[in-house]
Amino acid sequence: MYALIDCNSFYASCEKLFRPDLKNKPVVVLSNNDGCVVARSPEAKALGIKMAVRYYKVKDFCTQNNVEVFSSNYALYADMSQRVMSTLESLCPTVEVYSIDEAFLYLADYPVAMQDLDAYAKKIKQIVEMYTGIPVGVGIGETKTLAKLANYAAKKYPATKGTCVLTNPRWIRRLMQITDVGEVWGVGRRYKDRLNAMGVETVYQLAICEPEKIRQHFGVVLERTCLELNGQPCLDIETIEPKKQIVSSRSFSTRITSQKDLVEAVCAHAARAANKLRRQNSVCSVMTVFAKNSAFNKNEKYIPISGQYQFETPTADSRELVKAARLVLDKIFKDNIRYAKAGVMLSGICQHDEVQLDLFSAEGDAQTDDKKQALMAVMDELNSKYQADKHQQSALFIASEGIKENQKWQMSRELLSPCYTTRVSDVIVAK
Repeated sequence: MYALIDCNSFYASCEKLFRPDLKNKPVVVLSNNDGCVVARSPEAKALGIKMAVRYYKVKDFCTQNNVEVFSSNYALYADMSQRVMSTLESLCPTVEVYSIDEAFLYLADYPVAMQDLDAYAKKIKQIVEMYTGIPVGVGIGETKTLAKLANYAAKKYPATKGTCVLTNPRWIRRLMQITDVGEVWGVGRRYKDRLNAMGVETVYQLAICEPEKIRQHFGVVLERTCLELNGQPCLDIETIEPKKQIVSSRSFSTRITSQKDLVEAVCAHAARAANKLRRQNSVCSVMTVFAKNSAFNKNEKYIPISGQYQFETPTADSRELVKAARLVLDKIFKDNIRYAKAGVMLSGICQHDEVQLDLFSAEGDAQTDDKKQALMAVMDELNSKYQADKHQQSALFIASEGIKENQKWQMSRELLSPCYTTRVSDVIVAK
């Protein structure tokens, strides 16, 4: 038996949490560089504001309807997510954090939950909302897919009061019959169109399909979904595996033409990627550096540039990755291009303890490697302690990254709210 806990309109809920004046008022949150709408409160949804719509298209509408608009405050959202997940871990021994606002709980090995699933679902909702202030929906089912379906029902139908337990076969069948197949976990728009063309329009119609036929037309992933809808578990609680590829990139707030600005951006991404490597105790042997102008500007020819660097010994040292990024960019940089995006990709990733030093390396290389690790550990510890927002510049950084105040390429966040929980100067003062 699985439970899925999903935070309601998570980004918008975080923004409302510290602003009582926004209760029952429409709120939207924007993507990087304040480009698109990525989160909407229920009130904003009721006004008809669509997900992923470009902000400039609805800016006047938001002003006319008193919609509160925020830039993405990642420090706030990450901290509130951690609080929600910590609360869930206190309520169940087996938790899989699925995304920043979702988590699966495996209940079969937890007798306290299995005694009364309805009461347990209500308890989860009550405690999470009481401890964190974030509203959640709770769905419980025999499989992950059924738990997802139950969570959908908990959010869509007010009569559920935010919790839904799918154990009654009659209820399961009825819910499947009135739910569009596009709402099934793993069924995207392309699959939905193909299923509709085959006459499969509801979840129930998908559930009664022959799994072998589904596999023949769509592959093993959708076959597993079909089996899970029939109560046959195919997806277990997953442990977090180290990534085999790491990418750090972002679109610029303004187009840049200067090689100096591009070097700073690429070096900053290389340092960020190195930090991600160290967090999973990994090293990489290949770095790809890339940059490009906009592919959507009809007045410019699309010109992407890229190059690779092969490390003799796999590394996660920020200094080595930044140095390599500079060397690659010196070779591939082209003048007279209005760069819109740049970044790095790390590949050839393995665990640090799997690295074998060169047979002909100097005797002191092992000690040198230990010193490098110790230095990076100090750097990471200081940044973890003093850097509130991962999108801010690190407290300790490499000079090639440049100083944030002078960086033209940094992400634009003109409507950013305070970091209420991670920055002392932003903590609310009670008067």
